[in-house]
Formats: sequence, structure tokens, C-alpha cells
Amino acid sequence: MAKSTIIYWRDIPSQVVVKQGRKSAKAQLSKRFMEAIDKAAMRAGRQGSKEYLEDWRRVIETCQGDLKTVANTMAEELEQMHPDDILQAMVKNKGFKIDQT
Repeated sequence: MAKSTIIYWRDIPSQVVVKQGRKSAKAQLSKRFMEAIDKAAMRAGRQGSKEYLEDWRRVIETCQGDLKTVANTMAEELEQMHPDDILQAMVKNKGFKIDQT
């Protein structure tokens, strides 16, 4: 069974990695995600490497299918779930999700 990993800085995703055994596929999200992460880190005062690195996390789930296809599909879903206005709101909230309720 393959495992997918979404790598986040706080709640902002940056990359999808799918692995099965020694094989893996990666899908980097678009540049706007890293720009949002950098802006949110500055706003949160997390410029120091130790503080910045502490806020990275991984969410791991099982998955099935062609590794590259799964990685690309998951990355596309994350792109669609985070339009520019959502990313900008997360930047203003120092990298955390905004409660949509």
C-alpha cells in the first residue's frame, strides 16, 4: 500500500510526496504557496531557522494508484482548495486556517 504525505508550514501546504517501498513521486505546489509561507513566517516573527523549521509538519495517509498520478491529483486538489484569497487570509492569520463557520 502506498502512502501520501502532504508537507505543510503551519496550515499552508507546500508539497505532496507519494511513496511505495523504494519508489516515490513528488508534486511541488505552485510558487504562490512558498511565497505565502514566507510572508506568513515573516508576519509571525518566525524568521529564525529554528523557529521556521519547528512549524513544518506532515500529514500521512494511505493511497492507491500510480504514484505520480496520485501526487499530481492531490497537488491539483490542494491548488483548487487554496485560491489566492484563501492563501492571503492565511498569511494574515500567520499561516493558520481561517474558521469558515
